[in-house]
Amino acid sequence: MDARVDKTLRITTPSDFEFAMTRQFDAPRRFVFDAMTKPEYLVRWLGCEQLTMPVCEVDLRVGGAYRFVFRSSEGIEHELTGTYREVVRPERLTFGETFSMPGFTSDEYLVISTFVEEGGTTTLTTTIRHPTKEARDGHLNSGIDKGVEPAYDRLAEVVAGMG
Repeated sequence: MDARVDKTLRITTPSDFEFAMTRQFDAPRRFVFDAMTKPEYLVRWLGCEQLTMPVCEVDLRVGGAYRFVFRSSEGIEHELTGTYREVVRPERLTFGETFSMPGFTSDEYLVISTFVEEGGTTTLTTTIRHPTKEARDGHLNSGIDKGVEPAYDRLAEVVAGMG
């Protein structure tokens, strides 16, 4: 692994409605893009480590839908669903997303992921745009960093094995 790769998750707030998560991966962007869009890879890294992912459905095309169901050991399910709005492999991915769990369903928010490769290292920036500042702040303060950081560590392991 390249020691120059910055494995730090950086979270910024580019606007009152958005937050952005950025991290580098020691892999070509086509690997990172595939790991974020193909079920055989998604089930290996997406979500919290203590949850299983019994449903991972992806129809990767503009207008296509996805559905991810995560299940706790107590049987409680959390669901991410959405529709792809832009698919430019391996540069950009845009989709609307809704998060549901017992007693809560979010308003739809927009997720924009860009993949920039330089010298075999990919910088992934995922920007999440909410309809209100309150929704953005709620999502940002939900502990997302505690879930995304270990998930991105698992993503790094997945893409390292794709060569």
